[in-house]
Amino acid sequence: MLFSPEMDELMAQIKTIILRQSENAFDEPEDRAALQNTIRIACEFFIFLKGIDGSPELSEAEYMADTIRSGIDDFCAMAQWGRVLTGLELRKGFAQNIPTTLIEMKKMYDSIFQQLTDPTVIPSAKGVGLLLSLAQLMLLFMTVHFPSFLSFDLSEPTS
Repeated sequence: MLFSPEMDELMAQIKTIILRQSENAFDEPEDRAALQNTIRIACEFFIFLKGIDGSPELSEAEYMADTIRSGIDDFCAMAQWGRVLTGLELRKGFAQNIPTTLIEMKKMYDSIFQQLTDPTVIPSAKGVGLLLSLAQLMLLFMTVHFPSFLSFDLSEPTS
């Protein structure tokens, strides 16, 4: 995906919000790079979702899934920072509502993204938490577009 002025602006806005009170969490070059890459992929996915109506073209979906896959190590690094930032409570597992359709995912992603880009509401730690929530949705999209066995049927009994 080509960078655009809109994407550059969104990336800068999110980075500013997160770094504002980040407790020096992203001072090291590798940590700053993980943050920057996670933000870039989150913005790219946001623009991707805005640009599709219905189901995406297979080639576009595969490109986006590959882009998300390229950021997995950075997402994990961000999760490590999320564990140590003051005031950030993280949860794991299936306890939350996970979208089951692309439409639900788009709505959820858009809602979280809008919160993340509102500089008047978000302390830095919450910004990291919201970015992790976006990463979780991106990973969900990637898993949906991961190849699976065509004749797998959940209704078949297992032995």
